[in-house]
Amino acid sequence: MRDSGSVFGWLIIAGFSLTLMNYLIRAFYRFAIVHLPSESKVKRVYTRVQRVVVSNHRFFAFFTTVMLLAHVAIQLRYRWLSWTGLTAAAIMVANDALGGYGHYIKKKKRSAWFRAHRVTAVLLIASIIVHLITKR
Repeated sequence: MRDSGSVFGWLIIAGFSLTLMNYLIRAFYRFAIVHLPSESKVKRVYTRVQRVVVSNHRFFAFFTTVMLLAHVAIQLRYRWLSWTGLTAAAIMVANDALGGYGHYIKKKKRSAWFRAHRVTAVLLIASIIVHLITKR
């Protein structure tokens, strides 16, 4: 059970990567795919993949949060309190709250919450990297 904390940590990374794919897939679409002719097979396949990733963004975030809770519980029970991990977890919860606020309350109307959601995601990436490097 002691080593399963690392497994949940890597599941967090996998879920967060899937969550980040929402931005990357949309950016690549605007950069390269939108210019292709509408009858292009690449455009049709990419659009299907994009639809799956974008429509499941909040579920990927929910999965990541559940894995975070399991990771924190296991780490506190069998290992130690990590201040960098606690910081990353707090930033992730804040980002989830911003995303939930935007989706359920603002009904996807972009405003300051959307910029804050993206900035928080960048801060989260930095805090996860610091957590993995220092392991403290």
